[in-house]
Amino acid sequence: MNKKNNPVENTPEFHMKQFSVLDVQEKERQRIARDLHDTSLQNLTHLVHKVELSSLYIDRDPVKAKLELATIEAGLRKVIDDIRNRIYDLRPMTFDDLGLRQTLLNLFSLINQDGRFEIITDIDEIDHSLTDQEKEISLIMIYRIIQECVYNAIEHSGGNRIEISLKEKKKVFQIKIRDNGIGFDQIKAEKKDRHFGLTVVKERVFLLNGKIEMETNDGTSILIEIPKKNIG
Repeated sequence: MNKKNNPVENTPEFHMKQFSVLDVQEKERQRIARDLHDTSLQNLTHLVHKVELSSLYIDRDPVKAKLELATIEAGLRKVIDDIRNRIYDLRPMTFDDLGLRQTLLNLFSLINQDGRFEIITDIDEIDHSLTDQEKEISLIMIYRIIQECVYNAIEHSGGNRIEISLKEKKKVFQIKIRDNGIGFDQIKAEKKDRHFGLTVVKERVFLLNGKIEMETNDGTSILIEIPKKNIG
């Protein structure tokens, strides 16, 4: 028996979404590779040079060698923490134990350890409103969207305050993120690919049949609505 074609699978929107899935995955790989190269790999290379330097000092100046080794130990611990954070980014393990709200709060604490930003949150605990089948994709997608927006605010906004809201409405999950930074020109940013993370956010929202609005003149304000019926 011949398998009947699904009409949905022959639509331009379906093929565009297939392309978007691959594009998001490729951008994630590029980001991970770039982050590892710019942080962990460079730090390890620097530490290797320090080990070589310590080996030269160990006979002639044991005190200086000990100081270098102490620096190396601290550096290695930092690399371990960086790698652990990358692994956490790939799949936060606290979803199952703590739920989405606490996982997001943990993320904000992690990426704002220096306290440079005032982070104001209003986040619903939406986990209990979802079936087990819906949870995995919905929680990860919502988490990733908020994560990307907050990362961009911290890295590019030039401000010192971020407001984050996740509310469960009757038909949608509503995400609002606002910073008090300098804003940016959306057209120029897309051409330069400077706000690379926001491109990924738009693609994720598209995959969930959601909508996104951005105001970037006075700081950056992002409003995202994701229909519940398209999750799970």
